[in-house]
Amino acid sequence: MSGRGEGAVKSNQRRRKRGALGCLLCSAVLALTGCGGGVPLRDETETTLPPATVTETAPIGDAALEYTADRTLFLPRYDGTSLISLTDAVSCSAARLDEESVIRALLAHDGTGVADSLGGDVQLSLYGANPVEVSGNVATVNLAASALQLDRKTLYLCGQAMANTLTEFSNIHYVNILVMDKQIGLDLASTLPAGALTRSMGEDIGALYEQQLSRRVQSGENAAEKLLTETATLYFPLKEINGVMAEARNITFSSMEPGDMAVTLMQEISNGAAVVQGSPALSLLTEYLLTAPLISEPPNIGGNLITLEFSYLLDEMLHAAGVSRASLMAALCYTLTTFLPNVAGIEVYIDSELVEHVMLGSTSGILFENGIQKRADFAALLMDNSTLYFADSAGQKLKETSRPIPFYRTSNSRALLNELFKGPSAEDSAQDVQAIIPAGILKDSDIIGISLDGDTLLVNFSNAFLTAGQGLSEEEDRLLAYSLVNTLLHAANAKRVAFFVGGNQIDGFTEEISWKGWFLENLGIVAD
Repeated sequence: MSGRGEGAVKSNQRRRKRGALGCLLCSAVLALTGCGGGVPLRDETETTLPPATVTETAPIGDAALEYTADRTLFLPRYDGTSLISLTDAVSCSAARLDEESVIRALLAHDGTGVADSLGGDVQLSLYGANPVEVSGNVATVNLAASALQLDRKTLYLCGQAMANTLTEFSNIHYVNILVMDKQIGLDLASTLPAGALTRSMGEDIGALYEQQLSRRVQSGENAAEKLLTETATLYFPLKEINGVMAEARNITFSSMEPGDMAVTLMQEISNGAAVVQGSPALSLLTEYLLTAPLISEPPNIGGNLITLEFSYLLDEMLHAAGVSRASLMAALCYTLTTFLPNVAGIEVYIDSELVEHVMLGSTSGILFENGIQKRADFAALLMDNSTLYFADSAGQKLKETSRPIPFYRTSNSRALLNELFKGPSAEDSAQDVQAIIPAGILKDSDIIGISLDGDTLLVNFSNAFLTAGQGLSEEEDRLLAYSLVNTLLHAANAKRVAFFVGGNQIDGFTEEISWKGWFLENLGIVAD
């Protein structure tokens, strides 16, 4: 038999000779094809079904990527003491993180008979080009300036509503709330960090806020002698690429002085990640500090500035660890601005020289205005794991691997195809994998278009795809198909994929499978 997907297999004349036998064979074919997730092999002596005919049109450009999904939202009750959940239809897009779509829907919700809108009379909105970040199991929401009109207790209530809403996603466990790239803090003086919020069900949020607020430095207390235990998000530099990934953990601070807390956060980064893969421990990071961190409030940056002065030995340590200066600067800036209240940026000196820029390779880099590093400067370096499927070392099955890529691309079908086109990489979690077609033979311009039609993802390649598939063995033909299918469907809000080449469907490269019709996800071809 030849086929896959929803039964795109070939026919012959013998099916008309025995009607009853033909019905039985049809059932057998369907059981072996996409309905069961398997990949039937060709057997020319068997009766088979005609190829499936797709009704969708090959896309040109990336359009029609919108869809609607039911999501659970949390809004404050009118009494302002607790949260209430409701299910609503949310407009989503395959070109945007679902987490961002859900937060946009939450902020736009008018409330119900028992639930108030988020922020009440204050219209909350998002800030920045990528206002909802997801890295690891941590999400960060960046609100616009209107959030500053809220008192701290109401802002905390809104933050908890967003945390409960986002933790409906199975991959999100912690949520940070920023306003214009800054942590605001729980108190009016912005001295008590809010930390990373977690899910809170059935609690009096107002009472919870008062309990949290009671930990602030009181009148007559010495901040340097006051302990604080809080959940902080640390951003760890990656080894093989310019980038950072997030990891939340509980930290006990022996002092609530901002400079001391900054050193504690850096010590935690130095100790290394517990969950993030590909991030080496940076032993003695804080030992290379020449002076204690300096906290100042210069004009025109909208908050506090943390100044860090390192020895020249820092670069030697980074080189030995295989970490770029850009990755470390991103890790420090993201960690400090996410946790410490009212920190707008950092400035870093190495061997008495101000770090005014960092390189991202031989021809590109990041230039810091006035030498001040801000969170937004490093947005492209915040990574999350994508899931890709390559051939295993024996070339008989597929193997799943994780690869860190910019967080806003992890659900983008075009970006995932481009990662597959690159072939295996040093930063992949699985190293015993191989490319099915030569790395680099296909490029972004060979993806003519991608669109979403109901539960079907449509992908249109250029004729270069035919060239890439020339000379494939039957096994490689099958692995190529499901490398693409499994990678795309793992991230997309779709149940099946249809492929086109130059606007038309193709028979395939071998007699193993037909590429006409639709493909379903096939995890049976993935090695354990």
